Formats: sequence, structure tokens, C-alpha cells
Amino acid sequence: MAAITANTTTLTYDGTAIADIVSITTPSISIATIDTTSIADVYRTFLGGTIDSGEMSLEIQYDPNEAGAAKLEAEWEATAAAAPTAKAVVITFSDSSAYSFNAILTGMSVSAAIDSVVTASVNLKVSGAITVSGS
Repeated sequence: MAAITANTTTLTYDGTAIADIVSITTPSISIATIDTTSIADVYRTFLGGTIDSGEMSLEIQYDPNEAGAAKLEAEWEATAAAAPTAKAVVITFSDSSAYSFNAILTGMSVSAAIDSVVTASVNLKVSGAITVSGS
């Protein structure tokens, strides 16, 4: 298996490229289980239930004048008046493989510290399925 690097990985949110990404944690999928064990069973048995496509996070070097950061900021500020809706997210890796899904912006915080750039942490909750396309 050939390894790919994180270099040149990109992310778009609602069609807008997010610039200056420092890190991305992709969604973690989990599946609910339904206990089907009967009193006569020696071992517990289960069925697979619904799939939760999970959450993802990213950290960016924050510049409120950059189009992607401005879009995220505007979306976050809009949550004061109305609940956010799911937007299209596409993560494209260096080998051109990609994850595509819809997600709701659930958190955003900006951090500043001495001798460092201003960063923003962004959290997204996946709504529905994740499509994985190969290179």
C-alpha cells in the first residue's frame, strides 16, 4: 500500500475553499447495535443498527478577510438567529481521493497566544452518508 502525504489536502465548505488549514480530523463512523440475545443464548448476539457518520474538525490559521474563514464566521454568527443547516463538504487528499458529505457547523472558536498565529478550531457534524471516491 502506497502512503499519501497530507500536503495539498484541501477542504471546501458549501463550495468555498477553506485556506490555511493546519489539520483535519476526518469523520469517525459508528454503528449502533441492537441486542438480540435470548435467555437461552450463552453468548450475546447483535444486529447492526443505524449508522452515525460522526463529527470532524479542522484547525485553520485564522484570517477573517480570507473568503473561507469569512464564510465559516458568517455561518457561525448566523446561529444566533437560526439553527444552521447542513452544507456540502469535500475533503480532497493529495492522491485525488476524496470524502464528500453534508455537515452542520456545530462549533467554532478563535485562539490567540503570544508568539503564534491566530487560529480557529471548527467542528462539523456529518448529516447522512459519506461518499468516498478513489484516486
